[in-house]
Amino acid sequence: MLIELPSVVRELWCAQQALARHYASTGLKFTLDGRLVGDIAEALALHHFDLVAPEKRTKGVDALTRAGRTVQVKATGRPKAGPAFTRGRGFAEYLLFFRIDFCVGTASVIYNGLEAPIRALLPTKWDGTSVVSLAAITAAASTVVGHEMLPGRLTSLV
Repeated sequence: MLIELPSVVRELWCAQQALARHYASTGLKFTLDGRLVGDIAEALALHHFDLVAPEKRTKGVDALTRAGRTVQVKATGRPKAGPAFTRGRGFAEYLLFFRIDFCVGTASVIYNGLEAPIRALLPTKWDGTSVVSLAAITAAASTVVGHEMLPGRLTSLV
């Protein structure tokens, strides 16, 4: 599934690119990553899927289905990165993983399915953050059956 980024996100990327060019001699990159990319993905998920924001934020739960099932949203702005998980965070029933291509102005849904199979790919013990490889999550996505996926809002999709 391919989603066109809102113009405000495209403008943000253009501003970031201009900032990086302006300070190119410093070596600073001013990358769009971390919390900002995650928040953009959450906004896309709420807009393009039949989801609602939870009344109270819970670690590991970014949205709810209309039936009250939990959803975690993960994202990357890097072409070859998979989703990063932090140990000890809450768990959700569903996972949406987006790859955002700021240069092109689109977001791709790489994974839409149950979260448990992806969590099973994580090491049993780790400190800090652990990343599921892009190859592993793409392979897992190919095994998701239709009833395990969150429905999209067809009128909003590119």
